[in-house]
Amino acid sequence: MRYKDAGVDLDKQKTIHAVARRLLSGGEGAYVRWIEIGSHDLALHVDGVGTKTVWLLQAGKIEVAGWDCLAVNINDVVCDGFKAVAVVDYIAVAPGLEDAAARVLNGLERASAEAEVAILGGETAIMPDVVNGIDVVCTILAVREATPRPPSFGDYVVGVESSGPHANGYSLLRRLFRLDEEICGVPVAESLLQPVVMYHKILPLFQEGLIKAAAHITGGGFTKLKRALGNLGAELELGQLPCWARAILKKGVPKDEAYRVFNMGVGIALVTDKPADLVRRLEDLGYSARVIGRVKPEGSIAVDGVRVS
Repeated sequence: MRYKDAGVDLDKQKTIHAVARRLLSGGEGAYVRWIEIGSHDLALHVDGVGTKTVWLLQAGKIEVAGWDCLAVNINDVVCDGFKAVAVVDYIAVAPGLEDAAARVLNGLERASAEAEVAILGGETAIMPDVVNGIDVVCTILAVREATPRPPSFGDYVVGVESSGPHANGYSLLRRLFRLDEEICGVPVAESLLQPVVMYHKILPLFQEGLIKAAAHITGGGFTKLKRALGNLGAELELGQLPCWARAILKKGVPKDEAYRVFNMGVGIALVTDKPADLVRRLEDLGYSARVIGRVKPEGSIAVDGVRVS
């Protein structure tokens, strides 16, 4: 089964993105655009939790959506050296789910305290006939604190562990699994609905010269690494996949599709010429990390022998 079979056509999504790109201005990074105000580079970035909220509602874990909404934005902007400083939210609910919106805000409050991000406002809308469940979106204001450097042939790629699929691919996951089943002896509600790991603590490692570039492995999977590498390529070997990722392959999702949709256990990929030092510092910060590959002179990216871009 492929993502398209679950209703998500990535080719059509790219067409929409192409239209949107014609409207954009400001400085361009791998994930964000920014404007200069005084001596600061400031960026606005928006992202949402997507259809993960369907299962979160059913499992009684909708607070996770508030955490995830901030986390996915933070993980994008940190790749361009930006620190999130403020957030506003947009929560759209179907009639009867008003209490869920308050629980989402509780999750957002916890995430903002963890990342030291101010909540400046938001919008809650009850949307009959438009929304059947709940849609959770956040927009953040971020300021540059570091500048990524161009990767080079021979650099290493370090993968930082995810807590699960994070907030991507759930339209397909909901076709592959039932919420009441188990994956390797663990309920789906536990293995696939963990909060997104926030990678905000890696920002000083750019300043220390340990990280050259970074790629948040979200929608598009490992194709996102091209944003960090430009014209270069990479050969990655992930090693032992987490059980939930192996279960996706066992359900019949082709490898090339799985590595383009899911993070397969790697939430963010970091390019470095000091791999041992970087892994040690990441572990000091509480992350689990390992070397997963090398940068190539060619423009393709292969993961576990499968070309993804």
